[in-house]
Amino acid sequence: MPSFLDTYNPSILAVPAYYILSLAPHTYALTVATQGKISTWDNRNPRSSDLKTKVKERLDAETFAKYERAEACHANGMENLPLFTAAIILGNMAGLKKDGWGGLAGFAGTFLAVRVAYTAVYLNHTTQGPTWARSALYFAGVGTCFRILFKAAKALGGGSGVGL
Repeated sequence: MPSFLDTYNPSILAVPAYYILSLAPHTYALTVATQGKISTWDNRNPRSSDLKTKVKERLDAETFAKYERAEACHANGMENLPLFTAAIILGNMAGLKKDGWGGLAGFAGTFLAVRVAYTAVYLNHTTQGPTWARSALYFAGVGTCFRILFKAAKALGGGSGVGL
């Protein structure tokens, strides 16, 4: 009987895994904003222009900063989802190696690990010092995506030179 990873392409499954990872900071932000009483969150207009003002009025400065970091981490995750997804799709379309550390599964695992570390640093830093580590992790993740995009471009390139 084939295993789960023999039946499904793990690099493609990394896309919903990354989406869930990107939602985690938002869930954490709501927990921080409601001080653990998430059922009290008013979700009728969660992007209203005065939402942050109302949250800021209810929380002390340190807790509000934690809330803002979590929401910014969530936004960054969502902003990077298209790049990661494009790398996965194009890598698969180009027929890049799927298995092992040098393949798409390795890329996906590395990217997810980098983003878990990025999220942990983002949510837990309170001073200027760790921001360099967060930036380095961000660029490491983007760099892995670019690597796959360039490999896919090379694999799909080399056409006949005929224009569209």
